[in-house]
Amino acid sequence: MPSDSPKPSDTESHEVSDFVTDDHKPAKTAKEDKLPLHEKSLYGFGNQAPGVTTHLIDNQIQQVLVYGLQMSPVWKGIIIMVFRLWDAFSDPLMGWISDSTRTKWGRRRPYMLLGTILMAGTLPFVWQFNEDWSMGYIIAWMIIFGMVISTFSTVYNIPFQTLKMEMTPDYNERTSLNMWMTLIGVPLGILFGWVWKLSQDPFFTGQMPGEDPNTLLGIRSLAMWGAGLVLIFGLIPVLVSKERYYTKAKEQVREPFIKSVKETFQNKPFLMMLGIILAGNIDGLVLGMGGYISLYYVFDGDKTFAATFVGTTTTISLIFGFLAAPIAAWMARRWGKHRALMFNVGVHALVAFSILIFYNPNYPWLAAIPNILGGIMTGMFWVIIPAMKPDIVDEDELRTGLRREGSFESVFSWFLRFTMTIFGGLSGIFVVMVGFNIDLGTEQADGVFTKMKLLMASVPLLLGALQFYLVWKWPLTTERMAEIRIKLEKRRGKIDMQKKKKKA
Repeated sequence: MPSDSPKPSDTESHEVSDFVTDDHKPAKTAKEDKLPLHEKSLYGFGNQAPGVTTHLIDNQIQQVLVYGLQMSPVWKGIIIMVFRLWDAFSDPLMGWISDSTRTKWGRRRPYMLLGTILMAGTLPFVWQFNEDWSMGYIIAWMIIFGMVISTFSTVYNIPFQTLKMEMTPDYNERTSLNMWMTLIGVPLGILFGWVWKLSQDPFFTGQMPGEDPNTLLGIRSLAMWGAGLVLIFGLIPVLVSKERYYTKAKEQVREPFIKSVKETFQNKPFLMMLGIILAGNIDGLVLGMGGYISLYYVFDGDKTFAATFVGTTTTISLIFGFLAAPIAAWMARRWGKHRALMFNVGVHALVAFSILIFYNPNYPWLAAIPNILGGIMTGMFWVIIPAMKPDIVDEDELRTGLRREGSFESVFSWFLRFTMTIFGGLSGIFVVMVGFNIDLGTEQADGVFTKMKLLMASVPLLLGALQFYLVWKWPLTTERMAEIRIKLEKRRGKIDMQKKKKKA
């Protein structure tokens, strides 16, 4: 396999200056490297297809089953963890299948089309259990259907996210693409933030005004509407996006599955990125307490107010995330992606500290401030991190001679969801260990809510220090990526951004 070449010669160093300038300020993106605006923006809609299933299933289990049907928080965590344990198998397998596929329509889009249809067809059935069943039967139903739709989501999402890494070879245009995807997702994210509130509305529950709302009835109706959204959002990138690396990638040998996964875990920058993700997600062990402490401590058990609060603060935080996204893109372009990520880690620490101050039952709306800061942090994070993944793929291609976007994306996607779910799920166990009892509602034992607040603030601060260290040591700087691109293009030629699709 091709190995990394020596450092660039004087001629190559001169070529590097075409990509970067002094003081870490990148040069203007070449015209031929730019993606059409319509392609960048429309691609972003595709991210919402699996997002609909997440918002209407995973994110509503607590509201529908715990708050509504009095299921133990422990079982809520177990259900979600089973979904992600299944992803541990299906995600890497789907990445390998996508990388190994050779069709006249490419490696990614055929699976995106299939996954869209399967997700849309399954979503309406997930919440169709009988609420008079025993809790054991309900849990079994949710696990089975959750695993099925999680598989269909994987069939779509892994090729979709992988396609993003193949759309441009330019360091900065990759950030721009993720900025547009974040911006497109904000209006839809605002809508999804009101799902709990909408599931209580008589229009969706079919109940008479004034009746105690049955959120199970509401979420069933919303799932029907969601299926239509999945179909629309999933088809858009299938129709508008191009697989620009496919012409070169289809000539490479197909790697065995185990070997592909093993080599992915041997990539040092990728392991560092997983470390950043891990440090950020372990705090889900304590931040998962936020729903309980908000409802039963800050809002005194008022579910109607809590649903309104969630919708309102989600809207506001996403607006701030919308504003933060272009700022993150500018910072990444001006100082490099890793330096922009350092700033983001600082915002993360501020979010944790603010919990101590603003979770106050005397002023319940102040609890919105940590959420708003979290919106800024999230808006910046998801502009920067996805733009760093194709840099890792380029570095890996330089070492191995192979384009393995699917392998990296599948492991990343699984690790992200797995760690979020494991620690979020364990938070259900952890909240019980701290002393919280769902049957006591607002009348918890003395000190329980105080312990929750202290843990929600201290753990993220400690983990943020680890994140900062890993970002500080990040090896794929602007300058290094310019060198890697020059070497790759000398080896296998440039990627033709303007190439038209050949007719079959």
